[in-house]
Amino acid sequence: MKKTAHLRRLVPLLAAACLLSPLPIKAAEVSSWPAGQERRISSDDSQIQRELSKFAELPNSRPERLDRYAAWAQLYPKRKAEAVVFQVNLDLDREFYETPEEAADPANLMVLVNKHNILPADYVPELEALGADYGSGALRPEAAQAFRAMAGAAREDGVTLYSVSAYRSYSRQANAYNRYLGQYSRKTVDTFSARPGHSEHQTGLAVDINAASRKAHFEKTPAFAWLVEHCAEYGFILRYDQGKEAVTGYRFEPWHYRYVGVETAQSCMKQGLSYEEYLGLQPESGEEPGLTPAFMPESIPVSVMEGESIEV
Repeated sequence: MKKTAHLRRLVPLLAAACLLSPLPIKAAEVSSWPAGQERRISSDDSQIQRELSKFAELPNSRPERLDRYAAWAQLYPKRKAEAVVFQVNLDLDREFYETPEEAADPANLMVLVNKHNILPADYVPELEALGADYGSGALRPEAAQAFRAMAGAAREDGVTLYSVSAYRSYSRQANAYNRYLGQYSRKTVDTFSARPGHSEHQTGLAVDINAASRKAHFEKTPAFAWLVEHCAEYGFILRYDQGKEAVTGYRFEPWHYRYVGVETAQSCMKQGLSYEEYLGLQPESGEEPGLTPAFMPESIPVSVMEGESIEV
């Protein structure tokens, strides 16, 4: 019912937009349009209704994004409705950092923190020290306990796992980001360091394991192989995987892991989904996903530059 009501409200808005703005659109214009003012789909209300219905009927459709689905579909008319909804759910119709939304519940285990979603500057989670045997730093209690369990299991297999960076405050992230700006261009820094408020480390749910540098080639170590195989058993995911740069906005970080709980972690790792992709496929009702990611976004090149220390 909520989707239907929202759909009916959008029809007159889009119809007005069609009459007022019959000109072709450019990709760069989409993100600047006010909500409800996306440009021409059709001058006929019933046609608009049909167009919007294609999106509204999908299980992972978000009622508040119907206007964005419509605009994205007009830019890419050959894409199926499933692809349009999925890609807009990933915020691919928005530039990174353009219009970030503040997390409504920063303490929620499932909170999404990325270049489109920001944490309050004063948010500090409940923290628990990992302990000297597990490296440096602290995590939220549930994540800390899971990390210690994971490190203990790895030890039994002859693999050593330890934290080199865990919780990081807003101010510390700001200092790190600004330090990198003194060395590289903002465009380059944004590929490997999060702007303050946009770092998962501030959630207390993210940890850099064994390394934080590309020059360490952590991806070639037995520890990385063990993590890829077993991290989900303890509720962790490889957060910035290879080939996901267009979605996450960050280059491959084999050392960065995020705690999301066992069930979600297993879904992500088994299907090869980034966290954004996993959430983008979730039905609005909260039920199990009814879609498969057979319509992944096109590759978007991300500038990569060697760096010594990474502070995402």
